[in-house]
Amino acid sequence: MRLTSTLTAILWITPAVIAAHASITSVVPNPCGGPSGLLAELDRPTVGDSACVAAPGRAIVELGYAHLNTNAGTRQTLPQTEIRFGLPQRNEFVLLPPNAIYAANEHGAETDYSAAVMGVKHEWGYSHRWIYTGEVLFTAPGTYNANGTADGWGSAINGIVGYNLTNTVALGLMLGVTSLYDQQGRRYTSVNPDFTATWLIDPRWQLYGEVYGQTHTAAGAGSGWDSDGGIQYLVTRRVEVDAEIGQRLSGALGGYRNYWGLGAGWEF
Repeated sequence: MRLTSTLTAILWITPAVIAAHASITSVVPNPCGGPSGLLAELDRPTVGDSACVAAPGRAIVELGYAHLNTNAGTRQTLPQTEIRFGLPQRNEFVLLPPNAIYAANEHGAETDYSAAVMGVKHEWGYSHRWIYTGEVLFTAPGTYNANGTADGWGSAINGIVGYNLTNTVALGLMLGVTSLYDQQGRRYTSVNPDFTATWLIDPRWQLYGEVYGQTHTAAGAGSGWDSDGGIQYLVTRRVEVDAEIGQRLSGALGGYRNYWGLGAGWEF
């Protein structure tokens, strides 16, 4: 069995096995609920996805803007839309429409568009501290860019675990395997770890930090690591705004040196 197939099986099966042995009962409150629940539910502004799924019959919409400094100039991406629909049996459908990517350098400017992404997420279970989730994503054929695929469909499978260290501090791990095309149209496979930590200062304010990487950033390329951090604020129980900064640590992951961004999320 190939390494990627083995990792895929582990990522998908392990959370279910762990959850089956966890102390999960109907009386245990869901760690994604409560007055600050939206801060836990949102995927943005982190690169790693939340272990929470949207509640059945509800939708979460996320939007954002990022200004990136690259070796060649600057790049702006917007509107970073993500739409999530809560489905029965602790499932979620997610859609990421294409982003506009405006790149500028000393020779001029050009606009590109990222590929659309869609998929499903399933919450395997939770206890009073843990939550276990798996997701499968598909990237549609699109234009040549760092975030999409040009010559065929791409795919990703992620295992996501959240752990409430205290009532205000939470840790997250997302481990995924992706198969995409790079800017030269070559398919490559990567293993992608992502580590997050959040601190709920009070019911409305939350700080976060994140480190994430890929074993390959393109076909024949080595690994890359980036970091980011920021702040989130609940305007209301259903509306969130955030600000973030990011910094390249090594390699060429994301194609930038550093960036800043703004965004918002709504639950309907």
